[in-house]
Amino acid sequence: MSIKQVIESIELLSAANVDGAAVASLLRSRGLDDVTVTRVEENGLYTDFLACTVPGQNPDAPALGVVGRLGGVGARPAVTGLVSDADGAIVAVASALKLADMAATGDVLAGPVRIHTHICPHAATRPHHPVPMMKSPFAMRTMMSHEVHPRMAAILSVDTTRGNRFVNRRGVALTPVAKEGWLLRLPERMLDLMGWVSGELPMVLPLTTQDITPYENGLWHVNSIMQPAIVTPAPVVGVALTAQTTVPGCATGVTNAFDIDVATRFCIEVAKQFGQGQCDFYDAVEWAELQRRYGSLAHLQTVGTEA
Repeated sequence: MSIKQVIESIELLSAANVDGAAVASLLRSRGLDDVTVTRVEENGLYTDFLACTVPGQNPDAPALGVVGRLGGVGARPAVTGLVSDADGAIVAVASALKLADMAATGDVLAGPVRIHTHICPHAATRPHHPVPMMKSPFAMRTMMSHEVHPRMAAILSVDTTRGNRFVNRRGVALTPVAKEGWLLRLPERMLDLMGWVSGELPMVLPLTTQDITPYENGLWHVNSIMQPAIVTPAPVVGVALTAQTTVPGCATGVTNAFDIDVATRFCIEVAKQFGQGQCDFYDAVEWAELQRRYGSLAHLQTVGTEA
């Protein structure tokens, strides 16, 4: 169980004065040495980008990336408290804490895990149908330059996804795999792992092509869960925290520790098997055949042709 680490993360990120330094201090106190905080400021606003690496037994093994996606953990001064949108950061911090605690008691994963997110307790909101969402203080591509690392061989992108009507059930859903403009099928092993950690049939969040294009093209997106895919050739799977009803990203009192625990345990189980070479994100033979038959779709990682 990771519920202890989830509750720790919720309590820490709920504070109005939380920043990247406070989170980094907690991670270092649990034995993680490779922790960095980068503050980015613009027009009087700032956010702290947090990055840490949990080492594996084989430092040369492909690294799994866990990206906690969000606009902000708070929308102060407009609202008071931890917002619904904070789930990505909570899962990222809780995953780092749990992996650190496992390593301290002898369970070191085969390969490294790189965990990135950002800490912003005063983000704005933006209009979005059917409910408003959180808005980061910075352009999405700027954020991705801090949240996606070139050494991430595959990425789990965790994001609150309650502001839509596509998965009308509370829990955790997975997206198809996004890679260089392509949407690929979810591996059976990932569906197995989600079923095992949740004890329920796995849910899949449907995506459209425009959901894996950059935010700066101005088109509608389900949310930012797939934005890591615009800056990397690595395969990306979204881990979406969902609800039966539509919930604004800026709503408070929404955070559900039990759903976040499921998402955290899923990330950890994928990390265990990915480092051992037992959880590929895509079929390399099928990928090569898709490229041969239909060519590259990497132009979907760009803004495309502007008017």
